[in-house]
Amino acid sequence: MLKLGFCNVFVNWVMCLVSTVSYSFLINGIPKVYIRPTWGVRQGDLLSPYLFLLCGKGLTSMLRSAEERRAISGIRISRESPSISHILFADDTMIFGRATVEEAEVIMGVY
Repeated sequence: MLKLGFCNVFVNWVMCLVSTVSYSFLINGIPKVYIRPTWGVRQGDLLSPYLFLLCGKGLTSMLRSAEERRAISGIRISRESPSISHILFADDTMIFGRATVEEAEVIMGVY
């Protein structure tokens, strides 16, 4: 999130929300047991869709920047078409480029 330009205060707020998740069980309408999971955000948490979109946007921005610097090449469907460096669909990511050590290192640096 810092690479996307968010300030430290906002990033710390989000990290606090992610790391302080707790669940409680209602017994006869009264909260009885509180559980603090050892991992962060779970599927179904209200914050999950927003974090997913934010991470996808961040990854897209960083890959586009690497492509503009000509550090990765992407692929072209035809000579006149724009270059495609990656595709995000649901929870899958496909990254396209040349099979070289240099491009692999750039992509690993993005992650």
